[in-house]
Amino acid sequence: MSNEKKSPFFSWLKQIFLIILATLVISTLLIQSYKINDVSMEPTFDREGNRVLVFLTPYFFDILPDHGDILIVDSRVDRERFFWDRVIENPLVSIIVGEYNEHLWVKRVIGLPGDKIEYNEGSVYRNGQKLVEEYTAGKMINAFDPVVVPENHVYMMGDNRNRSSDSRQVGPIPTDHIQGRVIIRFYPFHKIDTY
Repeated sequence: MSNEKKSPFFSWLKQIFLIILATLVISTLLIQSYKINDVSMEPTFDREGNRVLVFLTPYFFDILPDHGDILIVDSRVDRERFFWDRVIENPLVSIIVGEYNEHLWVKRVIGLPGDKIEYNEGSVYRNGQKLVEEYTAGKMINAFDPVVVPENHVYMMGDNRNRSSDSRQVGPIPTDHIQGRVIIRFYPFHKIDTY
């Protein structure tokens, strides 16, 4: 009976494989890192290459967000989403397959199901009440048609209202198109903040 020792190389290889697998599972089902360098969320996120952590779990279980939450959403509202989309959009996987997820938007929740969202003289109104939005980049120039947010949808807008593509262009976002909620900006280090 032979008592051969296993090679340390294969032991290390197995550990590396398990670490990569655990990282993929956690970053697909629980928490992900995203880079934001878009003008649509200024002044909340500027063009310094902000990095944020996004909490995925509540939306994986169809729990509705709150007004004011900052979400990562799939803007392709005309197509159904599948679990495979979540895997492909994982930052690690998208680097490997060489795909840039331009369809993923960072926007703020303005309306929930049943809310009436409308424009009046540069401001947004929800259910007849003017929103106090100190996080926006000034007064909105372009009007939009009033909308009542349907069931299983949210109405999203960028904080830089005059330079954002959002629900005003694509309509309310289905809740199954929510990737997750931004919980913390961890880079740049001098701008660390929670949301």
